[in-house]
Amino acid sequence: MNCNCALCSNNNEFYMPDEILKSAKEKQLILFCGAGISTENKNVLPFNFYSEIKEELNIEKDQSFSALMSQFCSKTNGRRKLIQKIKSRFDYINSFSEIEGSATKFHRELAPLYMIDTIITTNWDDYFERYCNATPITTTKDFVFWNCCDRRVLKIHGSINNIGSIVATQEDYKECAKSLKTNIIGSTLKSLLATKTVIFIGFSFGDEDFKQILDYVVKEMKDYMPHIFVVTTDDTLQERVKYQNLTAIITDGTFFIHKLKSDLISEGYLLNPDIGQDIYYMYSLVQTKHEDLVKHIDYINCPQIIYCLSYQDGILHAFERFIQLESTGKYYEPSHISKVIKSYDYLLEQYQKSNLYWDVAYIEGYINALVYMLADDDAKKEFPKFYLPNATRELRTQKDLLDMILEVESINDHYRRYAREIVKDYTNDLVVHHTPVL
Repeated sequence: MNCNCALCSNNNEFYMPDEILKSAKEKQLILFCGAGISTENKNVLPFNFYSEIKEELNIEKDQSFSALMSQFCSKTNGRRKLIQKIKSRFDYINSFSEIEGSATKFHRELAPLYMIDTIITTNWDDYFERYCNATPITTTKDFVFWNCCDRRVLKIHGSINNIGSIVATQEDYKECAKSLKTNIIGSTLKSLLATKTVIFIGFSFGDEDFKQILDYVVKEMKDYMPHIFVVTTDDTLQERVKYQNLTAIITDGTFFIHKLKSDLISEGYLLNPDIGQDIYYMYSLVQTKHEDLVKHIDYINCPQIIYCLSYQDGILHAFERFIQLESTGKYYEPSHISKVIKSYDYLLEQYQKSNLYWDVAYIEGYINALVYMLADDDAKKEFPKFYLPNATRELRTQKDLLDMILEVESINDHYRRYAREIVKDYTNDLVVHHTPVL
């Protein structure tokens, strides 16, 4: 990720503090994210929202973000127009996959880090929700869901999906600061700052949000000010910020997450996200072979083909679940996959005892797909795509499968009788498919 191009110019190498790595392993790491990791990053658009409003008001002198927004809102229907401009900016970014890709680079890098389950942000966008599967906590009423989700994002300045909650003007900032002193959002924020390891990412020295947060910490925590880490490209920040318990890491925010991820992979706490590419590839391959089998199937003469179809359904459903839940990071936790395999091993034993061979085939496929996620490259190459419960040799190709089916059809065993019972009412429009339910 590190080169001399414009996109990577701030990817400075750094030493990862032991406290950060230890906190990540123990699921005690909190991210506090500013606009620099999202839509206001200079690599997203050539102009930020502040500059856009400043130009529209024809103002040359710099002022605080909130003061500028207040000035804009002082116009007729100003608040409504401001919300419209915020929404239009997000809509524009999201309408181009390349631009949205730049705006969400950080979020996509973060998603596999299942151990980071709490994020705090001043950003209005919904990228943590969409790309990291985080449940938004925006208002005090939302706190009932705090412990009901695997990952949450505390949005202290509101959300574009709840326009009444957006904090933008001086008046909004004052009201926000007042609320943080008295409501559950403020008490939760204090608790997180006091008990977790907190990393600020996407802020700079002149960032009004950053100043407000530090002022809040100093006033509320007083003599118990926590040590905080700040990941920033502003190499003067630590010298200029009047906060003693601060360590600045001078590098790009996305690059920082990438390095943290690499360290966790090397120590066995995280699966390499590259497995996603392997899973997409194998999913496509098995899907193609499955569809080809369905097209040329002969249920009457080869009823035991249903076992292979059920087995492949199990594979496909396991991979589909990975794809659907990829943004949660769950399937990048090695112990999680091992636990799921163990639970399916138990199910397999129960269904085998009940002689439910159709379901057994499905579970075998599901388990093999899970094992594939943990396998090394050599083992992945040997992944079994075909299956028969009574096969006497390895089935590498569709021809191997069909040849073996013809052999076992001459044996009137329980597998053959079970399969014939399932397809006995076969019609030309019959589709044999195992749903993802047992």
